[in-house]
Amino acid sequence: MSVIIQENRRDDGTVERIRVEPRKSWWRRYEKLTLPITAVVIILVVWETAGAFALWNPLFFSSPSQIFQGLIELAQGPLWSDLAVSGTEFLIGMAIALVLGVPLGILLGSNRRLRIAFDPIVNALYSTPILVLTPLLVIWFGLGIGSKIANVAILAIFPVLINMIEGVQTTDATLIRAARSFGARGLRVYGDVTFPSILPFFVTGLRLAIGKGMIAVVVGEYIAATVGIGYRIRSDAEVFNTPRYLAGVVVMVIISVIIMAIVKVFERRMAPWREPGSGRE
Repeated sequence: MSVIIQENRRDDGTVERIRVEPRKSWWRRYEKLTLPITAVVIILVVWETAGAFALWNPLFFSSPSQIFQGLIELAQGPLWSDLAVSGTEFLIGMAIALVLGVPLGILLGSNRRLRIAFDPIVNALYSTPILVLTPLLVIWFGLGIGSKIANVAILAIFPVLINMIEGVQTTDATLIRAARSFGARGLRVYGDVTFPSILPFFVTGLRLAIGKGMIAVVVGEYIAATVGIGYRIRSDAEVFNTPRYLAGVVVMVIISVIIMAIVKVFERRMAPWREPGSGRE
């Protein structure tokens, strides 16, 4: 974008040069919205065109219009009851992960000896494919929502825990000493210095935990369930009802995008200083 230099002559005869940014076009003002929408529309058009020319076996893949028809069938059938069950499992599991992960992360990050003692255990559990424990959780908690809640909580707690530990460790010690020099003690130090410092780490951990939690819900229901969006995806895939199967996947994608957008709004409100700049154009 070119820059306009405007010259204004003052009363004393001197010339004042002012750098004027030209007004952005509508497209550039709303490019954060228009560019993603344009990309999605192009992909859908190419995808639908390829389906119209029968470039794949419809038994194994579907065009956007067919997936949309499958979505309508789901919406007129079991979709809402399945989402209610899956949403309950996800929300309760995430709540457990946050209630346990945040204070444990702050505790381990604040205490060096505890951190040294539990660091190998945390790293070992985090690197373990927890989903292989799903059959064991089913044995413990049954085919109901209990095993799926446990799945979500176990898978989601570690991103929160690890990021909270890192956040506490990277808190500027100079700021803590400055707060104490002004008389802050105990929880006041955490409220004035530590919590604002670890908030970006909390948001990062929350984003990762949401992704893990969504995976845990679907996989848990896929393996052992009689209701839920994961169970519905599996049942449609088993009978090669590809449009409905992919419609279930699309539903999960849409829900994930909405949740991530809500998290971004939360981050902008709670940590406005982390709003990214425009970057290189």
